[in-house]
Amino acid sequence: MQRLRPLMFVFPPFDILEDEGIQQELLAGGVRDLLFAWGRLYDEQVDEDDARLTLNFTTRGRFVDRFFARSPRGRSVAPAFRASPELYEGLGATPPEFAPHLDGKAERLATLTEKLSASGFRIYYFGYIGAGPDGPATWTSEEAKREHAWDYVAARYRDFCLHYPSIAGFVTDGPGFGYEITPNFRHGGQLFAPLPTDPEHQAIANNLGVDFGAMQAAADTVQGLLHGLTPAKVDLFLEAEQGVLDAIDLLLEEPAVLDVLRFKTAVIDYQIGSHNKAIKAVDPRLEYGICPRLPGFATMQGVNFRRLSRITDFIQSKHYLWMHGFDGFRGTLHRYKRTLQEWNPELDDARIEALIFRLIGVHLPASYGIADFDRPAPKAFFDDVVYRESRKMLLRIGDTQKISPFVGLEHEGTLLNADELRNLLQAMVDAGLSRFTYYVLNTITDDVWKVLTEFTAE
Repeated sequence: MQRLRPLMFVFPPFDILEDEGIQQELLAGGVRDLLFAWGRLYDEQVDEDDARLTLNFTTRGRFVDRFFARSPRGRSVAPAFRASPELYEGLGATPPEFAPHLDGKAERLATLTEKLSASGFRIYYFGYIGAGPDGPATWTSEEAKREHAWDYVAARYRDFCLHYPSIAGFVTDGPGFGYEITPNFRHGGQLFAPLPTDPEHQAIANNLGVDFGAMQAAADTVQGLLHGLTPAKVDLFLEAEQGVLDAIDLLLEEPAVLDVLRFKTAVIDYQIGSHNKAIKAVDPRLEYGICPRLPGFATMQGVNFRRLSRITDFIQSKHYLWMHGFDGFRGTLHRYKRTLQEWNPELDDARIEALIFRLIGVHLPASYGIADFDRPAPKAFFDDVVYRESRKMLLRIGDTQKISPFVGLEHEGTLLNADELRNLLQAMVDAGLSRFTYYVLNTITDDVWKVLTEFTAE
């Protein structure tokens, strides 16, 4: 069997990795790459009114149980180090304040990062560095923030590298505009949300020569077209719109719709390009990864894999397939179906599902439709969805070494079981991929570790 190279996402407390037995177990399992979320410290000194993220004994997993048995209660705290003041001079920004009682913890994390690197691990840091997860900045004025926001981000990247000189790179979550259509759903962003019109986005629109009013009207028109559909209209669309050029013809009917996509794509290109520029200015050898949704959703979000692959080192498109919760493929399609049923009471289930599949370019096995998503998925589901979406990644990016899809079991949804995970990974292998990013080390159980190492251990 072809082996897959895993990048293991790790939540705080990173203290769990001080255990040399865990280090050896990871190495034996083929894990050489670790992705530290946020770069935060584990603080056992907890106040009752503390609003920081709680990390405690409710987390279960083969790699964390021993740690939480000793330290059962704590908080995730940012920042993880004292800032270097000289990096921020003239920016009008004060970096986040460090909690002085955590000096010892900060030294341990820095030492751990260097020791892991020396032991053969590559350490990456995850999160929008400089945008809050690593602690909020204090600005002297809004004007200073507008003028120096990206300079501050660059300074934070440089500060991370000063404190962790052996790190391999950084990963930012997303990117992408919203893709959910269910009103008021709190995750994923709304597909038809008003376009941002602040000065930074206005400058991008001006460079493209597009008009916000026309673009917003076009987006509202598209949303309106999804209301009041009739069976005859859907049937005609499904029978007539078959190929790439058909889709182009449809979009050209309303050029402002294309402007919306051009604008969203330009925004994402600018944001990711700015992060990449800041990281490479510190050291061109540092790698930069991003985590968009699956290709089926990406275009509507302004995420162009081809273009982004030129300004990143790897793309971690998310094979998140769970039901319910948020960010899961099955949960999103289920919400699409339910919302379209409310908007189009004349349409039956079969037409709604066929419309969804045609619009986002996916195919499901006949024996497993959206109505079946509450039960575990058969192998045919992964052979269709995971294989085809992985092939789309390969087509758009071209280089398997630049593709490391996120694989996970849930975000507050119905967990994939071990057999589903095995079928997911096998479909990626069958599609020709060679890497993946696993979310999340902290909750790996014995049965999940057994499946993962079937694909990763030498």
